[in-house]
Amino acid sequence: MTVNQEEAKSVCLFVSSCEDKEYTNTVYEVKFKHKREATHEPPVVRQVAKFCEGSCLHAVRIFKHSELYCIGQDGGFIVDTRSWSKCSSIPPIPSSNSLETIVCAYRKVYYLACPSTFSPVTGHSFGRYNPDHKVWEQMTSFPFYDDYDHTMQMTGYVVCYGVILFSLSGAKDGSFGVVAFHVGRRDWNRVKIDTYAHCAPPFEGRAVVVNETLYALYGDAGIQAFSFMEEQCDVNGISYSLRQLFIVQGLDIARPLLPWLNDSTQYLVHLGNHDFFYVQTGRCDSHPEIQYLSITMFEIVLEGGGKHMIKTIDSIVHSMDIKDFERFNIIFCFTPECKDYEPIGL
Repeated sequence: MTVNQEEAKSVCLFVSSCEDKEYTNTVYEVKFKHKREATHEPPVVRQVAKFCEGSCLHAVRIFKHSELYCIGQDGGFIVDTRSWSKCSSIPPIPSSNSLETIVCAYRKVYYLACPSTFSPVTGHSFGRYNPDHKVWEQMTSFPFYDDYDHTMQMTGYVVCYGVILFSLSGAKDGSFGVVAFHVGRRDWNRVKIDTYAHCAPPFEGRAVVVNETLYALYGDAGIQAFSFMEEQCDVNGISYSLRQLFIVQGLDIARPLLPWLNDSTQYLVHLGNHDFFYVQTGRCDSHPEIQYLSITMFEIVLEGGGKHMIKTIDSIVHSMDIKDFERFNIIFCFTPECKDYEPIGL
């Protein structure tokens, strides 16, 4: 995906908050000039939609149909991203006694059930939504629950080469794991990854694919890059491996002048080429009625000697009045003009 370096861009933020003891979801549009050098021109942030339909803690987008799927424990709804109006409802997921995570891959929406302390997975563990019949269809069950305890959680995922890679924490040996679901063959496999080289699961949120490289958030203000490989083997016919290529740090993020509380949420969005949009939320203790958005545009460049570096193009703090509701969390972000790059074959 390429992008004009002088064009106006927009990123939509789907957030969740509590207002008057009722859960709401709001969509904000962030408009900015996408240029090669810093302009320090503040972005325009405006509310484009608000939904008081209960708590929807998951959202994914199907670009081709201009649809945003907003899903909670009691079901959800589909939003037309051209008009920002609701166009259909979504029934509850069959495994509603568990904690589900939602992903989108190749124009389909999937769920994966995760256990909790009081709610083991007893129903369907993995499925896909059929929009024609408005039902959740059961698919090949997740086979690796025995590797994890009740704290199992999907920390992030990436879609590439016909496979959904799930990054999972809560392994019984105290580490983490990565598993792969092949969309075409509908089978599961573990993914080889050197856990000794990592102190945390590799993906946070949805990782992005640029050419043949996977990029994911790394801690606070860092990006790590991976390569993904598929090989034939004698045991079950196929094996996958994830190899870390490099870590780049030093993202120059603008902060409020007052101390920033460590209760933030963050998201990474691909703008095209090797350009990215990074947004982080946070509050200051002395101004609880204000929530801040730290908005940063940056590029990953290749320096002399083959070393990858982060070049911060621009970073701006935007304050938002939240005196009428509690702080919001970023659930999902996307660029309306661009689809997510999901390569099909290696």
